[in-house]
Amino acid sequence: MTNFRILIVEDERIIAMDLQLQLQALGYIVCGVVASGHPAIEKAIQQRPDLVLMDIHLEGAMDGVEAAREIHRRLRVPIIFLSAYAEDATLLRAESALPYGYLVKPVSPRELHATLQMAMVRFGIQRDSDEQVERFCKAMEASQLEVWEWHVEIDQMNVFSLNEETLLSPSSVLSETIRHFLQQIDPRDEPAVAQAIEHTSQGGGSFNVSFRLRADAPADTRWMEAHGKRFDDGERGGRLIGVMQDVTERRRTEEKLRQAVTVFESTAEGIAILDAERRVISVNPAFSQLTGYPAEETLAWPDIDTLYQTPHSAPFLAQLRQGEPQTWQGNANYLHKNGAALCIWESISIVPGADGVIGNYVLVFSDISSVLAVQEQLDFLAKHDPLTNLCNRRMLHDHLEYELAQATRHHSMMAVLLIDLDHFKTINDSLGHGLGDQVLAIVARRLQSCMRASDTVARLGGDEFCIAFGDIDTLSDVDQVAQKLLAQLAEPVVLEHMTCYVTGSIGIALFPTDGASVEELLRNADQAMYGAKHAGRNRYCFYAPEMQKAAEIRLQISSGLHEALEQNQLFLVYQPIVELATGRVQKAEALLRWRHPQHGDIPPSAFIPIAEECGMIGDLSEWVFDEALRSVRAWRQDLHSQFRISINVSALHFREQRNHQRWLQKLADSGVPGDALVLEITEGVLLDADYAVQEALERYHAAGIRIALDDFGTGYSALSYLKRYRLDYLKIDQSFVRQIAEDPRDLALCEAIVVMAGKLGLEVIAEGVETAAQAAILRNNHCQYVQGYLYSRPLPGEAFLKLLQKNGGIAVA
Repeated sequence: MTNFRILIVEDERIIAMDLQLQLQALGYIVCGVVASGHPAIEKAIQQRPDLVLMDIHLEGAMDGVEAAREIHRRLRVPIIFLSAYAEDATLLRAESALPYGYLVKPVSPRELHATLQMAMVRFGIQRDSDEQVERFCKAMEASQLEVWEWHVEIDQMNVFSLNEETLLSPSSVLSETIRHFLQQIDPRDEPAVAQAIEHTSQGGGSFNVSFRLRADAPADTRWMEAHGKRFDDGERGGRLIGVMQDVTERRRTEEKLRQAVTVFESTAEGIAILDAERRVISVNPAFSQLTGYPAEETLAWPDIDTLYQTPHSAPFLAQLRQGEPQTWQGNANYLHKNGAALCIWESISIVPGADGVIGNYVLVFSDISSVLAVQEQLDFLAKHDPLTNLCNRRMLHDHLEYELAQATRHHSMMAVLLIDLDHFKTINDSLGHGLGDQVLAIVARRLQSCMRASDTVARLGGDEFCIAFGDIDTLSDVDQVAQKLLAQLAEPVVLEHMTCYVTGSIGIALFPTDGASVEELLRNADQAMYGAKHAGRNRYCFYAPEMQKAAEIRLQISSGLHEALEQNQLFLVYQPIVELATGRVQKAEALLRWRHPQHGDIPPSAFIPIAEECGMIGDLSEWVFDEALRSVRAWRQDLHSQFRISINVSALHFREQRNHQRWLQKLADSGVPGDALVLEITEGVLLDADYAVQEALERYHAAGIRIALDDFGTGYSALSYLKRYRLDYLKIDQSFVRQIAEDPRDLALCEAIVVMAGKLGLEVIAEGVETAAQAAILRNNHCQYVQGYLYSRPLPGEAFLKLLQKNGGIAVA
């Protein structure tokens, strides 16, 4: 072992030459001789010697100690210092270069050879040790482990860095007490770690514990895993030595795996994991629940195709394997174990293997049978009436479009019949909506029974139906269908505990004569239906152009009423009501008039029914009430009389309780006594009356307002309501008064009404008195009041006031 390569660093040339000769004589190879520090470093890096003989005291900016430290740092080669003398301070500095020995100049060959041999042996041992440590450190670093050591007796815990460059440096060791170490652990885990360390330090053995480090936020939490073992190697109290590893990523991965397992086990969707040959590897509980197959049975299948009603084709699977991404979603049909077919929404994904080929198939599915059933139900409900299961308006429109196309193509005729039940509101109000719905369902079945399967029968809403059919040869075919429908409707309707009767009004529009579009045919059929109602109901009516004209007039009146209110086109006229016994004007009936700027005066008979249809009657009634209240207050103040004004009240007014509260409040605010007003109602109000109507009449009476029953005898008279409701006046309709002097029957009716009213404590007002003879007969029969053209036509407010002022509670002959 003498063929080592030696670098000599000596600034005395004679000593350097002597050393070179001795080394060569001993069989060593001298790879260089230099005299100063920097060249020594460069030479060492260039030659890579096995050993360096370094003079401690070199001339120049860098002495031997500094040069030796740099060479050792860079090359890790052994250094032997040469010195003629060595004080303690120099030797202390030299230790930082980790020398392998010292030689005092001059050096004998024997001493030189022995020192070199010992240094190289030591260096070999050190090199082997360093290589082992390096391998150990790199292995620990690769596994992300940290080495720790706790000296139990002195309570010193050292954590060693595994960085090769700093392993031997004091800065590579972190020293702290065990208490300080435990303080860095999350409070939730600190007791378990402290107990494991204490147990091992006292009883020996080893421990393995996982813990979290303290963190400012949950997202910053780090997980550590520590292994330790006690070693009793002569040190008092022993040592605990072990490793620590940051296992945060592993813990997160494990948490994700646990979550995935939980999802796999608990999800409501069926999941199957297949191998590359599409054999079942595992299934989740939902799979077995949805398909009826237990997991053990699926593992024995040759492939997943056993589950399908119609398996996926080979081309489909090949396309899936070659696609990007390798995922498919769509509908499929499974077979339940009991043989039932399942409608499935399926997702198939391919999991690539390590070698790039298919590793696994993942099958995820959900049973959408109920969803499809609900969707079908929703589709049905979207096109059908839920009460009768007939077509609704939307589906009717589609059918009519189709029927029109067919009729146009074949140049044939098509009929649209619009049917509205007569007085159905009375049935609803009297029997209740539950029984009313039963009646509608029975009517729907009857309408369907009259038609062919190819015809369309629809319910448009409420009590309105529509029928459309084609293949019509003559109008008599439509007549027969309409007559059959009316006959079916007129049949008694037997309910749970009673029988009721229903009739209908039918309007008929024909293609192509009455319209060429769905909207036009429906609109004209609607006009014809109104014609049937005006003609007396329980009949059918074909559309005529005059009906369209009437409909346009109704639309103009309906829209014009809004402007009439806004632009003060409405006004009241007053017809005197005369007391027959004295001939004086005691009352007046306020009558609404409309003066249109283009069409002139429009009679109430033309716009009042339309106002009730379009919902304007409430606004009109409010205006009339306010205007009448203003007039009667002014006239009472001017004339100092007990004058009264009568106003007509629509039956619709009684359907809303707030109307009565508002009128009574206005009356109270005005300061006018209640007996200054008379509300005239028709028999229809009492016929449809319920408790709410009776309560409203009682409230008006309590406020002093009088109630008059108008047009008595012309409606659906029922004498029982004369007993049931508190009334003040009966008004005999002018149809009975007009022929009272010529027709004994009219006279008898008027006499009977006056006598009956007297017995019931009611006063009578006769309308339409136009002759003195009529007035005389009524006076002789003790009728209290009359009104008519004999006394005065209805007068505007100013003219009527002048009449009152002129006559002072006038007497009219």
